[in-house]
Amino acid sequence: MGTITRPGNTSAPPPRFIEGRTEEVQELFGIPLPTFPESPEPTGDEPAFLVQLHPGLQPAFLSFLDATARSVMETAGKTREFQQTEWAYFQLLLQVATNAVRNERRSGLLNLLWVAHSKEIAATVREYFDRGGIPTHIKYQIHPLLRGFYRLVHRSTWQHFSSKDPQTLAYNLGLSFNHRLIESLFEDQLSLTQTDLPREHLEGILVPQNRRFRLGREEYTHMRTILRDRIRHGVSKQEPPLLDLLKAHLPTVDPSKYYEEASQAKMVFHPTIVTYLFTDYDQTLARLSTSPILKAGRDRRGGWHYLLHDYLDLIQAVRRFEVIHRLRTDIDLMPPGLVEVQRKDHFAEGRLFQYFESSEIVKTARKVTILFADLRGFTATSESGISEVELTRSLYTVFDPVADIVKRFNGQIDKFTGDGVMITFGTAQVSPEDEMNALRTAVAIQAIVTDLQKQGRTTYRMGMSLHTGRAQIGRFLPDEKSVDVTVIGRHVNIASRITGSGSRPSEVEDESTTQRGGADQGVWIDRDGVLYNLGIAATPEHVEALRRNVAWEAEEGESGTRYTCFDPELQKKILIEYVGDAKLRGVERAQPIYRVVAS
Repeated sequence: MGTITRPGNTSAPPPRFIEGRTEEVQELFGIPLPTFPESPEPTGDEPAFLVQLHPGLQPAFLSFLDATARSVMETAGKTREFQQTEWAYFQLLLQVATNAVRNERRSGLLNLLWVAHSKEIAATVREYFDRGGIPTHIKYQIHPLLRGFYRLVHRSTWQHFSSKDPQTLAYNLGLSFNHRLIESLFEDQLSLTQTDLPREHLEGILVPQNRRFRLGREEYTHMRTILRDRIRHGVSKQEPPLLDLLKAHLPTVDPSKYYEEASQAKMVFHPTIVTYLFTDYDQTLARLSTSPILKAGRDRRGGWHYLLHDYLDLIQAVRRFEVIHRLRTDIDLMPPGLVEVQRKDHFAEGRLFQYFESSEIVKTARKVTILFADLRGFTATSESGISEVELTRSLYTVFDPVADIVKRFNGQIDKFTGDGVMITFGTAQVSPEDEMNALRTAVAIQAIVTDLQKQGRTTYRMGMSLHTGRAQIGRFLPDEKSVDVTVIGRHVNIASRITGSGSRPSEVEDESTTQRGGADQGVWIDRDGVLYNLGIAATPEHVEALRRNVAWEAEEGESGTRYTCFDPELQKKILIEYVGDAKLRGVERAQPIYRVVAS
């Protein structure tokens, strides 16, 4: 499953107040980190997630916002009753949230819903107050009401399942479900009122009417200036404790850039560094004491430690919002003008997440490419008297490099099967590169095995298959913590059969006994239609998908048209040619087979 540490849109600016490291995000949101749906890394300006929220949510929130804002202006200090507009919005949002839990299966759908809706809320709030007529500061005064409202929705979602179907919570969300991300959206205010990351001076937020943050604008400005001056002094004097803290807690910041504004912004927003500076009675507290504004703030609160607490509360909220903001840059709320054909295409690809009262949120049946890789000679080796330890190490030698190759070409290891491995492409999100990336993975794995043979480190050979077809993405829940993701369907069975059904290739190595080609060419079929595979075999579905997305040169060969191309990624020439029709166990019709050869 994905987490909220995914890097975000590659076009987004570098982090301003955080570094974005996993350990840093864990400090902000807890362990285990809140989950987010898995998705390939976005490229350029393309968002990772396309989300269609219920079309009634935005107008329902707008009505709720207008009623709440006007009520606050008219009845300041009085107890408000639950309005009809709130009830309609509450009921709709509760239905959408409960449907997300039903579809969840520990995939991050509930977190995605709330982050996406917070993006919609913030945009609506901005447009509402930009129209004029209601003072801007009212959006901060209504935050306690918004916070209470969303707390009630989230709590009611939990109570709905706790009272009627507790097992759904335990299995679909897991016993260790982390609420911190969702709670931060409500509690920190910024996610509900800001569409973009605030500027460092925070002047637009720390207004007198904003009761969420106890720190006033002038208090914040004075403290930030004093802390920054103290950091500059410590860096110029090469103060060992401070430098050790900076290296430990801001490891990605180059020490040669400690004087730069961008680096110091991260320092004065880091709670551990700020807390250390507050322990300096001779410099930091002395400077704080010279400020009448800060002295008054200290006296009003009852001590410096209360002032420090309010500063830390503010900077932690800003840091959490930066993580949330970067998540929101990865989300594109589906525009109303998107045509139905585009919507259906995006949904079929598994890219579109649709949040309604009761329906499938993300399409789990989609086009995938499957690569099976099986070792040849493993059974004979295991029966030759070799110890279990040596046998296991022999498998490690071959399969350990596979993970890096799969990662390089954006695949996912579905499972290891002892002497084989199943790899999928397009399970998180369909890409035009899936088929070619699968081919590249197969060629790279084959090259590794060949090198190991030349080095005398393995006697195994490898048979691989490539197939593209529609499959179901299943998320099985063995217990309250684990998730087993795999692809299901007849196309998985076809891919597994193409690794080869001939068990003794030595008997047919003479070309005169084969239908197409010979054993030296890796993939061949005998006159009985038995497939032998010591290379890379591909199905017509996979070859056709390759031809649609890659420019291949066609040439006539002995057995029909051959296709060639030079792949710049592998720096190899790839040849694909038809070798015949194979009779596969469990497959009704003979299956055309192509072999892939790289030079």
